[in-house]
Amino acid sequence: MYNKTVVHIGTLHAKPEHIDSLIQSFEGLKQAAGYISHECYRDLENINKLTLVEQWESKGDHENFVNSFSAEVMEQWSGMLSQEGEDSYFEKL
Repeated sequence: MYNKTVVHIGTLHAKPEHIDSLIQSFEGLKQAAGYISHECYRDLENINKLTLVEQWESKGDHENFVNSFSAEVMEQWSGMLSQEGEDSYFEKL
């Protein structure tokens, strides 16, 4: 048996004045239990649209990381977004 990892792909729509802060916030992922890696991509046609590809040991590890923040912190972070994003999870084969 081999260990399968989980890939979380999130699409985020940043407010233009917060794009740098939002990108910087992704560095906090590195401190999370179960975190493996992440890469951030910027859409070529909409520079405020980012896709974050994260690799985790499990879906639960990602969910625990997200749920570890207070409502106030999540509200501040969400305030950097211009609209709700999209999240998907994939199993690496």
